[in-house]
Amino acid sequence: MKKRNILIFGMAGLFSLATMAQQTVTGIVQDRYGIPMKGVALFTVGAPENKVITGENGAFVLKADEGDYIEVRYADGKVRRVWVSDKSVKICLTDVDFLVENRGVEYTEREQTQAVTTISGEALRSNSSPNLTNALNGLFPGLMVKQTTGWTKNASLTVRGGGSLRGAEPLVIVDGIPRPLEYVNGDEVESISVLKDGAATALWGLRGANGVIVVKTKRGLYNTKSVNVNYTFGMGMPINQPKFVDGYTYAQMKNEALYYDGLEPQYNQAALDAFRDGSRPDLYANTNWMSEALRNHTTNHQLNLSFRGGGKSLRYYALVNYKNDQGLLNENLTQLSERYDAQMKKYDLNARINLDVDITSSTTATLSMFGLLREENRPRISEGTMFSYLYNTPSAVYPIRTSSGEWGGSLLFPNNPIAEIADIGYYRTDRRLLQSNLRIHQDLSMLAKGLSAELSLAYDNDAVFQETGTQSYVYEQNDLILNPNTGEYEIVTEKKGEDKALSINNNNLNSQYMRTVLEGKIGYDRAFGRHAVNGLLQYWQQSYVPKGRNNSMYRQSYMFAGGYNYDNRYALNVIVNRMGTSVLSRNDKYRTYPSVSAAWILSNESFMKNLQIIDNFKLRASWGRSGNDNIGYELDVRYWEGTGGYQFGVTPAGSSGMHAGTLAIEKLDIEIADKYDVGFDLQMLDKRLSLATDFYMDKRRNILVSNSSLYSAVIGAGIPSQCIGAVDTKGLELSLVWRDKVGKNFNYYVGGNFSSMKTEIMENGEGYQPYSYLYKKGNQLGQNYGLEAIGYFNDWDDIKKSPEQTFSDVRPGDIKYKDQNGDNQINEHDVVSIGHSINPGFFYGINLGFEYKGFGIDMLFQGAGQLSRMLNTASVYWPLRNGKSNLSKWYLEDNVRWTEETKNSATLPRLTTLNNANNFRSSTQWLADGSYLKLRNLNIYYNLPQKWIKPMRVNKCQVYVRGNNLFSWDHIDYANCEDISVNYPDLMSVYVGLNINF
Repeated sequence: MKKRNILIFGMAGLFSLATMAQQTVTGIVQDRYGIPMKGVALFTVGAPENKVITGENGAFVLKADEGDYIEVRYADGKVRRVWVSDKSVKICLTDVDFLVENRGVEYTEREQTQAVTTISGEALRSNSSPNLTNALNGLFPGLMVKQTTGWTKNASLTVRGGGSLRGAEPLVIVDGIPRPLEYVNGDEVESISVLKDGAATALWGLRGANGVIVVKTKRGLYNTKSVNVNYTFGMGMPINQPKFVDGYTYAQMKNEALYYDGLEPQYNQAALDAFRDGSRPDLYANTNWMSEALRNHTTNHQLNLSFRGGGKSLRYYALVNYKNDQGLLNENLTQLSERYDAQMKKYDLNARINLDVDITSSTTATLSMFGLLREENRPRISEGTMFSYLYNTPSAVYPIRTSSGEWGGSLLFPNNPIAEIADIGYYRTDRRLLQSNLRIHQDLSMLAKGLSAELSLAYDNDAVFQETGTQSYVYEQNDLILNPNTGEYEIVTEKKGEDKALSINNNNLNSQYMRTVLEGKIGYDRAFGRHAVNGLLQYWQQSYVPKGRNNSMYRQSYMFAGGYNYDNRYALNVIVNRMGTSVLSRNDKYRTYPSVSAAWILSNESFMKNLQIIDNFKLRASWGRSGNDNIGYELDVRYWEGTGGYQFGVTPAGSSGMHAGTLAIEKLDIEIADKYDVGFDLQMLDKRLSLATDFYMDKRRNILVSNSSLYSAVIGAGIPSQCIGAVDTKGLELSLVWRDKVGKNFNYYVGGNFSSMKTEIMENGEGYQPYSYLYKKGNQLGQNYGLEAIGYFNDWDDIKKSPEQTFSDVRPGDIKYKDQNGDNQINEHDVVSIGHSINPGFFYGINLGFEYKGFGIDMLFQGAGQLSRMLNTASVYWPLRNGKSNLSKWYLEDNVRWTEETKNSATLPRLTTLNNANNFRSSTQWLADGSYLKLRNLNIYYNLPQKWIKPMRVNKCQVYVRGNNLFSWDHIDYANCEDISVNYPDLMSVYVGLNINF
């Protein structure tokens, strides 16, 4: 008994000595402006139960020993780790401390060994674009954002040139789950990161080859509460619209085109006079379809209401968002029917809630839920079809309504553009979207210090319901027909179509998908003196089940990630990801995706300590492998398929038949990307100057490509695709930001980023070509190809002396092409690479701004170069073809078309009403410089003085005026230089708004 008491007292004494040895660390946490930060959590790494929260003044008192590693965490959005070397410490959280959560692995720019660029959500909130994808323009080196035309289209995103022959769309991760970016609201974003190198994308295995965009939404704060209200009213004005000629000019040019086609004119002088004076509109109309169909602006409203805060154990962030968009169509047309409205309009109502609960000192739970209701309405035809009618229907063919009150129409143009908007019904979709995920984190330090476990489950359900209202109209066709009895032309009127009343079908499920993600992991994170180690073992699986056969995707992953850091000077990270996909062959569904990355933080070396101008200087290098499973099912199986029938029986009767389909792929594989990267990050001059540079190489292999041209058709069966494609990409990225303050009230910044890349197709499965210049192998992705135009045929003798043009009969005024191979024929063997790629060789962003006593301006420019566009839009650039298209002023006023009078100065071929496959094909004639510089965003704001708003218990009140796409310096007229397709117009947008924070 006596020995037992001695043992107990001895253990208590040792514990007391250990407690006495533990010192108290005091300090303050500030943001980059030196403002104290409330609600920041601090704890020692490996012992999260030893946690304190900063108060109003950002101060804290934490028990920690010298050599301990302290983690500073703000709303799970910013994180920094600091070695305890003194009893007092001042910690500053800046933009390099934004937390990137990537498949359970956490890191910040300060300590990362990978090529990752992260921006704050604040950088997005100066832009009021309703679609977040458009707000990303010019913000990230390596991320190309291409603005597309279309009412419902998102911007096209490409990371480091894409690098694949099978699509370049990056993977988007929202709060740890693969999800669409279009539903995220800029006000709820904490940070966005672009993962570019192999060390960052290997974590996503066979989904990471095209890069990854990681979005982190806001979460709650300890011991705080705030309410934010943001209202915006916007207007969009159509820009870059084509201008078409009037009826009289169209008739003149049609006659000219017929003359040079060797045909009789369509309109005599009386007809031309009728076009001019409008005396016979049923036959000789002058209808400006675009101005009749469209109004001069759209309107939209956005309202965001958010709540953020928490107590000692519960933190919350909630946002409710409402927005609408009233489209560009003329309201007199869309409301023609009393039973429906055909206006192009959208309504969104969504809500997000993020909860974090400290169940115990060692157990935390996070719950995130997002719900969206969206309604979209338009005329029954798609916006692409609608605008093709508006573009291609000449003003001269018929009036909107004839003198009898019927819709106008004709044999060649039976679809009246206005009637197709106003009198065919409507198409409406209703989206119901739910996204949810629950995560439980358990600290296991009671078993081993630094050990933890986590389990999470996510479930998304997206369903779109469709309602279609269908009706049809009668149109009147008026033609001049020669009466053989009288020899006079007479008006013949014929009514066509059918007048059907509105019928509604609302029982259709347009689309649906369900996504489930299950994740479990065991982590270890510990510091031993100046040595910090971490490790992760993770199991991950995903099921994606959309509507339709063979569309489901199932993926599964077993992953190890480990890291080592010595004294915040040397860092090493290793990943091994074994991941499988359901599209691969049975018993061969898994591939391994490893990576290794390292960093040397020179600024923490003793020989750099005396260089006061250097705040942070880090060298990085990485290699990693990722994949792309964007292939179809059952490529490794040969099936019987239906084919032509046969006659069988005594009395022959037709029967259907079957034959063996395309041969199976013997070695089905997944596209892989080996990514190499070296770079450095530099902060200097008291963090006023930030610089980052990366040099990279991406080697794609095993790309699925068609190789039917490699084998003879004599084989008697369909040739399978093969996984032999290869593309190499090399590039440079640079970003630079200067932030400073002059005096007490003037803050300013100037920044920019530049990205340059070159792709090369190493293998694409193409077969033998008779001439070396015909091979696409060795060229860039997206390279333009066509004939080399060398002028126009001036006369028949010129045609006779020139190589034979085999595409169609040629006449004086047609395009003359270079005979590349000298065989005295112009054919497909004369097609060469022309201009640049459709993808830019370089792109850049420039951002600058200032604030003085609450008044501020932010500007964002974005541009691209070394790219070419083919001007092949019907009616705009290729007019009158087959007599079924229109004629724009670009052809008549902005250029010089070939005529007998202008043959020596012409810049365009003659007008023609024929198909003319010789002129209307890809060539240098239609190639345009696609480079541009645009003012993407302008933000002018004023923060009301505190003395005005404090009596109202308001923390901040800002009024602002913003603009998107305010101007563009480019080389393409009458179209968006980034997307010249026929669709909903490009818009210049202006917004006014009010933001209040309580």
